[in-house]
Amino acid sequence: MKSFREMYRKICLLTGVEINLRDVFDYPPDENLDGFVTYGYVDAETGFNFKILAGAQIDGDKIKVVPASYKKNLSIRRAEILGASVQILPDSFASAFKDRLQVISDAYASDADKEKTRLVKTIDALRHPNFPDDVAVYFHGENLQPEQAWVRCLSVEGNLIRGELIHELQQDFGVHVGDEVKFGVADFDGEIICAVIW
Repeated sequence: MKSFREMYRKICLLTGVEINLRDVFDYPPDENLDGFVTYGYVDAETGFNFKILAGAQIDGDKIKVVPASYKKNLSIRRAEILGASVQILPDSFASAFKDRLQVISDAYASDADKEKTRLVKTIDALRHPNFPDDVAVYFHGENLQPEQAWVRCLSVEGNLIRGELIHELQQDFGVHVGDEVKFGVADFDGEIICAVIW
């Protein structure tokens, strides 16, 4: 599946997902749907999601958007559809959903500081695939083995990123779940890593 950056705040066509669209939309019984049109967003609690906007019919390279009456508001977590096919649709598809996209953006708006962390491309390979605000960070300490843990990004401070430790470390590095740490990006033997700055 594509990286979060390719799908974030984009209109995406999802196919190959086992969801009964009639549970979500009121479609005529004879309507044949091949997939659905969605909007990719990040929620602090559930990670990367796709909000269902409409059904879709596919005929070769043509995509027909099938509007519907919504029965309920439904999002699909990326983690639940790893085998799905995702196609990024042109921006022209967004115009039909302008008001709905504004509601979604308002509902899941993150603060400006967190949004800046999502713009840092150098850490993309270290982001959790389903929770893009969470980054794998190495902790180093005297007489301790390097240890990796997940840190949730909060803000960018110069060349460093401020984050919150979200998993307890096995060794005593002097920080615990909920503590703030600052980390930077380093090249270690040709491999990009994130490391805590003490």
